[in-house]
Amino acid sequence: MNTRKPIVIMNWAMRQNKNQEAKEFARELDQLMGETRKCELVVLPSMGTIQTMAKELQNSTIKIGSQTISMYRSGEYSGEYSIESLIDIGGEYVEVGHWERRLYFNETEEVINKKVLLALKNKIRPILCVGEKEKKGDIQEVDYHTVYIEIKRQLFNGLLDVKEAEIKNVVIAYTPHWAVGQSAAAPRDHIHQVAEMIRSILAEFYESQTVAQVQVIYGGTVSVGNAKWITSSEAIDGVLLGRFGSRPQQFLETVQQIEQE
Repeated sequence: MNTRKPIVIMNWAMRQNKNQEAKEFARELDQLMGETRKCELVVLPSMGTIQTMAKELQNSTIKIGSQTISMYRSGEYSGEYSIESLIDIGGEYVEVGHWERRLYFNETEEVINKKVLLALKNKIRPILCVGEKEKKGDIQEVDYHTVYIEIKRQLFNGLLDVKEAEIKNVVIAYTPHWAVGQSAAAPRDHIHQVAEMIRSILAEFYESQTVAQVQVIYGGTVSVGNAKWITSSEAIDGVLLGRFGSRPQQFLETVQQIEQE
């Protein structure tokens, strides 16, 4: 039986960058969501608005996270966002290993691992993004052995030195590059099969009862229309929303879909 709490995470990327808009967004979102929900709710604002969002939502049940952090806690690293700043504003989550960070900013798996370890050391929950970069041919002809090898490598390297007692604090986000920013999400059967694959890989590294506590979510063209079937498998505990969930009403409706019995 799945006893893990569902989680819905909204990533703004750089779509919303003005503080007045962030204030209005936060107030509307807080009002819509109310005091209690079955899902854990997390917002990852743009860097320029993260402090504003944290202040507006400090008395709500909606948690704040960062889209990235430096792999260094502090020091002479111009332009980086320190975990100390995230802690200071009351942040509780950080996204690590998003494909945009890997591709556009050349983040290696060693860098990603250092960020995961730094987050855990400072009681911040990392959201570790993994997934295959390309889809060769029709989805019906996917070579799952190749997918397995790629995801296992990302999990092994990303979770290197993460202790048994710590892994339950890591959220694993399956975010295949080929499904992000498209007109439709990856097919349901594919998402569910890879989610089960992720859990089986984790079970190679950790005890099965520990893996049973790990939240695994999906991100890649998630919307109100597909959130329910994406999370219909016990292997999936929630979603990572992008552009189709980037308004308060969309966020609410997505959460409502997932919370339906």
